[in-house]
Amino acid sequence: MIIQAVTSWEGTVAGLELLVQGSKNAAAIHEAMGGRNPRLWRASAGGDMEQAFYSLDFDSLEAYGKFTDTMMASEWWAGTISWMDENQEIITNLGTAIYYNAI
Repeated sequence: MIIQAVTSWEGTVAGLELLVQGSKNAAAIHEAMGGRNPRLWRASAGGDMEQAFYSLDFDSLEAYGKFTDTMMASEWWAGTISWMDENQEIITNLGTAIYYNAI
């Protein structure tokens, strides 16, 4: 079963540009932690232009759990928390939803 973790973000133009750069840097780190297919989704028409969605795929809920345990214990995560605090006026993490393919 393929699992997809999608983190929603909302921000200003400057905040979303920071997110783009941060996501480029995070992709390889997330892959090393067990995530696959990192993507940062932005609307090109319709939708909410102030939002972006970062997604990672996993082969199972167990794989997602192992990734989460590894990420939360990492220095990268501590730095990300600091980055979010420092930039909270221009970019906000709205949370992560976990999806599965139902078809």
